[in-house]
Amino acid sequence: MADTTAETPALPADLEDVRNSFERALTTDEARVIPAWLGTAWRKLQKAVPGLAGRLALEDGPAALDLDDVKDVLVAMVERKLRNPDMLRTFNGDTASFTIDSEASAGKIYVTDEERLALGIPDRGSSGMYSIQLERS
Repeated sequence: MADTTAETPALPADLEDVRNSFERALTTDEARVIPAWLGTAWRKLQKAVPGLAGRLALEDGPAALDLDDVKDVLVAMVERKLRNPDMLRTFNGDTASFTIDSEASAGKIYVTDEERLALGIPDRGSSGMYSIQLERS
């Protein structure tokens, strides 16, 4: 059973952050669902970036995270879904046609490798240094 006494950190971004960042006015329906999308983005970001809440609480030091950097990532995660909520991959019309890359067309809320790097987490393709103890002390 999950520990319900642990305090969940407050959501760093809100509807106004998305509204101020997005290139057009939001519809009523978009404004209604964005808070839920931000909640989803926040939960996914906390899973993707170990110790995120603790690093936000730090005032300074190499592990400290800037709140604005975290907001930027959350807003970007939601904007990807906002730009393609119907998960269109291709569109062909009389006067136009376009194809959206497969990640963007998925219509999902996700953290990119670039965003992980911006928050100090190496991308999934990088290898790390390992220490193997060869004999007992």
